[in-house]
Amino acid sequence: MNANKKLNLCMVRGDTLAFAFEVEGITNLDTAYFSCKANADDEEYIFQKSLNDGISVVEAGKYRVRVAPEDTQNIEIGSYFYDLEIGKNSDIYTILKGVLKVEQDVTRGE
Repeated sequence: MNANKKLNLCMVRGDTLAFAFEVEGITNLDTAYFSCKANADDEEYIFQKSLNDGISVVEAGKYRVRVAPEDTQNIEIGSYFYDLEIGKNSDIYTILKGVLKVEQDVTRGE
């Protein structure tokens, strides 16, 4: 499998970001991580989602990533680095990476 794609994403701070991905030829992933950092080589994550904790199975080979409002409600407006990494057996694949642009929210619920 060699499906490393670059894709820049955009979201509003404090909103939900949700998207689905499909993995062909691999079912029942052992691991999946959607990670976001201020700088790619930082030790700390802005947030990280994992299988069964923000990444859920929709059906065989299909998954959904959900970044909850509280994951971004207090971060600075700007651009962050992210990647989506999956694992099966001893194989690890980074299938998606790019920049996540977090934009200013106008409406802030109380």
